Amino acid sequence: MTAPTMTGPHTAGGPGDALGRVARSTTTYVAAAVLVLVLVFAVATGGNFLSITNLQSVGRNSAGLILLAVGLAYVLGAGHIDLSVGATLVLASVVSAKTTVALTAGGGDPAMAAVVGALLGVAAGAVVGAVNGLLVTRLRISSFVVTLGTMGVGLGLAQVITNGSNVAGLPQSLQLDFGIATALGIPLPLLLAVAVTIVAAFVLSQTAVGRHALAIGSSEPGARRAGVRVERTTIVVFVLSGALAGLAGFLDITRFGTTALSGHETTMLQALSAVIIGGTSLFGGRASVVGAAVATFIPTLLLAGFVMIGVSSFYQGIAIGVVLILAVWIDRVRRPKQAPR
Repeated sequence: MTAPTMTGPHTAGGPGDALGRVARSTTTYVAAAVLVLVLVFAVATGGNFLSITNLQSVGRNSAGLILLAVGLAYVLGAGHIDLSVGATLVLASVVSAKTTVALTAGGGDPAMAAVVGALLGVAAGAVVGAVNGLLVTRLRISSFVVTLGTMGVGLGLAQVITNGSNVAGLPQSLQLDFGIATALGIPLPLLLAVAVTIVAAFVLSQTAVGRHALAIGSSEPGARRAGVRVERTTIVVFVLSGALAGLAGFLDITRFGTTALSGHETTMLQALSAVIIGGTSLFGGRASVVGAAVATFIPTLLLAGFVMIGVSSFYQGIAIGVVLILAVWIDRVRRPKQAPR
């Protein structure tokens, strides 16, 4: 993408300056940081960090996080926040797993059952997103409060549906044929996440939906005066975020062969950190889908690296929290210069 970061107000660029803009973009800096992390851990582990097995594991761990970050980039770009993505992932994974197990229990085709399970998982995520969008636009409640509430509802529903136990009995082919499968050495879930990122980056930069979302985040009154249907666009970005969280939930069960009800306490924080580190403004009006996707490798690399050098994975949360605070502070300092309202 020649324009990895999009802002609400159009900024004129000089002719022939595309390479210069890319070199100075946040995405480039984030990619450099990812490369530095890889090199540091490679040296610290005597090269073991660069093993194909470990890199593939990092890719699988990043796939679901990329989907969450892409959806969050849209929501933050529109001037809102979605704290429910981690809970939506868990709820959607339960819906997908329950559906797949039910369809295969009677001798159904595992592949078809998985497709139906994936579709219902995405639909479940989209419903959660629609609820978020409707509550924000119709009841005029802050997206922070709404999604904090639906985060609790989503996790509670997942526990109620499963009675607190992870869903077992998923067909093993779900893992072998997709979750841990590779193409040219690249995990299939990561390839799917990259494809979604490319499409989402195109939609954000080249379609009315993307431009309207950023216009709302830049100035909602201004967007209304320009004829943007603010409520509809806001609902669309929340539905998109929920649907992608639903797809991430399906990837989760293909990777582990079961649900992970208590395995996503920090998922939302990781995704939100990646989005902000990747160049999306917490204050709306500016979003970078590609930057967010690249930045998701930072938490997964930290986790893999800490494990390999014998440092408790608990420090990953500390590191991500510190980086998130720094990223928000930097964004706040830069905001008056880049996105004046």
